[in-house]
Amino acid sequence: MFERYTEKARRTIFFARYEASQFGSPYIETEHLLLGLLREDKTLANLFLRSHAAVETIRKQIEGHTAPREKVSTSVDLPLSHECRRVLAYGAEESERLNHKHIGTDHLLLGLLREKECFAAQLLREQGVTLDSVREQVQQAKAPVAQGGSATFARFDQWLSELEARGGIWTVKREDVENRTNHVAIYAGEQPNENEKRQEVAPAEELAQIQKRMDLIIERMEHAIANHEFEKARFHSEEDRKERENLRALRKQFNLEEPPPPVPLLCIEIIRNERFSEIQKRCDGYIAEGVTQVWLVDPDFKRAYTVTKTEGLREFKGGVLQIANPLLEMDLRRIFD
Repeated sequence: MFERYTEKARRTIFFARYEASQFGSPYIETEHLLLGLLREDKTLANLFLRSHAAVETIRKQIEGHTAPREKVSTSVDLPLSHECRRVLAYGAEESERLNHKHIGTDHLLLGLLREKECFAAQLLREQGVTLDSVREQVQQAKAPVAQGGSATFARFDQWLSELEARGGIWTVKREDVENRTNHVAIYAGEQPNENEKRQEVAPAEELAQIQKRMDLIIERMEHAIANHEFEKARFHSEEDRKERENLRALRKQFNLEEPPPPVPLLCIEIIRNERFSEIQKRCDGYIAEGVTQVWLVDPDFKRAYTVTKTEGLREFKGGVLQIANPLLEMDLRRIFD
């Protein structure tokens, strides 16, 4: 059934099954497929929802809409609901309509929007995501990449590797359907340590430590799925379940609020074949979340832009993009030439 699906699309189905099991559902419903999509393809989520807050809003709406049930073991092979099956059929139709060889996460999103009466489509419409706007973006995103653009992606990845090797920062990379890094969020400090000890700490700090452990467990689970190591993925899924129970118990005991997600110091995007109005909306979302600065790199026209809260979006006329604390520099001549 899933022969034509990309790796990301297959992992989306796996995560949808995982979400359904966590909600205790006997079927994989459209809302579980949506959560799987948001978990697996953060680039797609960022493109259309534009903020982490919107993603969290959708999750909370789904939690509020679902009656509490006992969790289902992740080893149980849950079936797709009738609505979900129609969504997959619509996704296949969208792939064929666009003359695409494979069925990707973008086609699954189109399928969700075409199943107009389902809960997932309702949630997406409330966030301003429409069938027409997604179709237009998918058509633009699938445009062929010029050879010079491909070289830019390679040089950008090399720059990132050197930056990470220096330490003092950690990054979250997002890739497009051709596995090119096209978006990076850079955080100050060191990446959370998976082996942080459970010490006698203040409840709020313990809450933050649990959240860090959960983030790393999810990262390992996603890596296991990407490598088809499903036993490992189930093990990490069980770890995640236990940590979530710890989190809920701690919040209930001390009446604690959920901590806000970490805010990147800098976001970088390689932009291609997009309307500038859409790019502007994403940048507005970054700044609203507290990101200090955004760098936009256009390999086709060898231009760069900066976005800040005070100056807005401006074309960068210099040769080296830079922020001061911590010191980060990108030599544009190295990236473009």
